[in-house]
This record gives sequence, C-alpha cells and structure tokens, in this order.
Amino acid sequence: SLIYWIHRGLHHPLVYKTLHKLHHSFVHTTPYSAFAFHPLDGFAQGLPYQVFVMLFPFHSALHMISLGVVGLWTINIHDRVTLNIPYVNGAAHHDIHHTTFRSNYGQYFIFWDKLFGTFRDPKSMQNKVLTEEEVYGKKNL
Repeated sequence: SLIYWIHRGLHHPLVYKTLHKLHHSFVHTTPYSAFAFHPLDGFAQGLPYQVFVMLFPFHSALHMISLGVVGLWTINIHDRVTLNIPYVNGAAHHDIHHTTFRSNYGQYFIFWDKLFGTFRDPKSMQNKVLTEEEVYGKKNL
C-alpha cells in the first residue's frame, strides 16, 4: 500500500516533472524503462522495502532475494507480456498507466486502484492514449 501512495504522489504536478517524468518518457514500456528513473524516484519507491525489513526482521539473504524478485517483477510489468491473472497488476495494467498517466499505480495488485478509483481495465482502455500535456497541463511540464 505504501508503494501505491508513493507512486501516486510521484504523479502530483509539483514533483512529476522533476522526479517521475523521466520514467514516463517511455510511453510504450520496455524492460529498459523499468529502471529508467530519477535517483530520488527510485529511493522513494524502494523505501517501503527497507522499512519493512526494519519492522519485520528476516535474514539478509532472504532480503536480497526478495529485492531480486522485486526487480524481476518490475521488468515483468514493463515487458508488455500479460499473464491475465485476476487481481494482479500485470503488464497490460501498467501499460495503461504509461498511456494515461493517472491510473493503475499499484505495483503487484489492483486492490488499491479499485478502492481509490484509479483502476482502468486494460480490456476497456485499448488504444486510449493521453498526452502528458492533457493530464498535467503545459505549465507543469
């Protein structure tokens, strides 16, 4: 849930241009775009994983493995290959995020997006592409 709010916060007009726009320069996602981001963007989105291990300590090797899995998942949601697993934020969901800028902020699941009205179903959003200017306005870019 922290990742949802951090990611959604990175889309706020006051910080988007400086911190998150680089990542969204890839409107059509690729595995390379998964790691194209400002260092503070990466720090902010990685913070929950560090806080978690402080609150719930576990072996350092397991922590490194979990970070590796996070990296692989990040590549997965940017590679445009969707597995269509119910309630899971897959590549199709994240592709909609990159083409609309204001939806599907979740990292793993669509729960928070559904709860807070930011969910967009990839099946109903095919061919829907917004420009950054339409979403944020020219002055914020």
